Amino acid sequence: MRVPLAQLTVPWLGACLLASGCQKGSAGDAADPKTEPSVISFADCQAGPVPGEAPLRLLTRRAYDNSVADILGDLGNASATFPPENQLLGFNNNAEAHQASPLLVSEMLSAAEGIAERTVARNLDHIAPCASGATMDCGADFIREIGRKLFRRPLVAAEEVVFKRLFTETLARDSYANAVSIVLQALLQAPQFLYRVESIRPPLVENGAQILGPYETATRLSYFLTESAPDDTLLEAAAQNALATREELEVQARRLLQLPHARSMVANFHAQWLDTEELGHVIREQTGVSPPANFGSLLQASLASYMDAAFWEKGTFESLFSSDEIFLNAELAPFLGHSATGEGFSAVSEPKQRFGLLTQPALMAELAHPNQTAPVFRGVFLREHFLCNEVPPPPPTVNAVAPDPDPKATTRERFRQHTESPVCASCHTLIDPVGFGFENYDQFGRFRTEENGLPVDASGALNGLPETSLNGPFSGPAELAQRISQSASARDCLATQWFRFAAGRAETAADRCSLTPIQAEFQVTGALPEVLVKIALSDAFRYRPPYVLSGGSKP
Repeated sequence: MRVPLAQLTVPWLGACLLASGCQKGSAGDAADPKTEPSVISFADCQAGPVPGEAPLRLLTRRAYDNSVADILGDLGNASATFPPENQLLGFNNNAEAHQASPLLVSEMLSAAEGIAERTVARNLDHIAPCASGATMDCGADFIREIGRKLFRRPLVAAEEVVFKRLFTETLARDSYANAVSIVLQALLQAPQFLYRVESIRPPLVENGAQILGPYETATRLSYFLTESAPDDTLLEAAAQNALATREELEVQARRLLQLPHARSMVANFHAQWLDTEELGHVIREQTGVSPPANFGSLLQASLASYMDAAFWEKGTFESLFSSDEIFLNAELAPFLGHSATGEGFSAVSEPKQRFGLLTQPALMAELAHPNQTAPVFRGVFLREHFLCNEVPPPPPTVNAVAPDPDPKATTRERFRQHTESPVCASCHTLIDPVGFGFENYDQFGRFRTEENGLPVDASGALNGLPETSLNGPFSGPAELAQRISQSASARDCLATQWFRFAAGRAETAADRCSLTPIQAEFQVTGALPEVLVKIALSDAFRYRPPYVLSGGSKP
């Protein structure tokens, strides 16, 4: 028996059902937030918390799978059939882009059914034990306990009534196990599970900002740092109102960062920030020694190993761009001119060839064409991903196709037309000179000093950037990496990227009060894990803007 979500009414959430799509910024019967000011002054920040918008956020596939695995023990990768999330600003958890669709609703219904059936078949005695035989009492206990974990807070009375009625009606005509299964289906389809709902609380006197309650805070913190539902320790802290101060919140944030899920979350951020998903399907024309059959997947793993060590072991922004190490295993090493043993990836030093993240084989191969390098891709990527400097797309009338390879010319010579053409020059003078700085790396990510028997010229230039110390010519990737490692704009950009990932949205004017101090501290310390802690302690994370309820109704 299935329980379609559209047939399940939970009064507490009002009309906000997945089938109709919870709109951005809504919470029960709440109207849209007040219009945010376009400019925030230092005095505004000093007057009290000034949080940015707080839209309802639908669970991503990762968050969905992690939650059901941690709460119910289901490791079935139930979200595998869900349509991929839409990305915005480089991340797939952006509330504006990741919204419900008819296909997603249908697949979530099927997933809920499968999870419920597997859980009851394997773990009924664990999730809903009933040794006493008092099935109604056991059902009520099950609803309260599993509901608390799936909804990330205790159920309110109206919710308990709905789920107990469903349990009672099912039990009247079916077995105890099936009654548990049907209720579990309903819980897994409820908006309170699928959306991260933040209830309305009284506004502060100073400026109307609303501090999150303990359970809402626990949910934000857990899904940010572990991409899963709050664990028992965090839920207990919420029950004891032990997340109300920055000191209490910091203790929990640092605890969560020690969990395996946190390492997975950081790896997920890096993969999205660096846009490495398509590497698994990379196609390269064969030249000389053939790469391994699973070349793209190996490159993904190599870069993930590098980023993991950079974040958790070295832990500083500057070291991210200064290491001469790449990570290889026995399959990938021979193609890149090394030997390696064992099954895992280990660090290999390439002095005077590798200069941190910017020159990792995976990134250089990702930013290339199948048969040649791609200075345009590389230049745009550096400006947008590392400096948050958006590059306009080419005009629709321009044929944005790379020139064909020429065995008698270098890439720099073939791409000269971009800067010679008046139509192209305005943008390409900002892009190509940066991209040419990576010409020491071919389309496979291998270091080279020659192309078609001609010497590679890896000199380049940065132009038109607000941080004037970044602008000017550089002699190759070593000097470029050094310049980025010392750049204030690059540090601000990485902190901003983390903020976007944590908040699930773009930064707004109101976020200046939170983001500016985070960036300022990162400028001084460069400590990568600390950025996450500071975001969790910020006003933007602990508060939400005021909402006006329509018609005097209460959520």
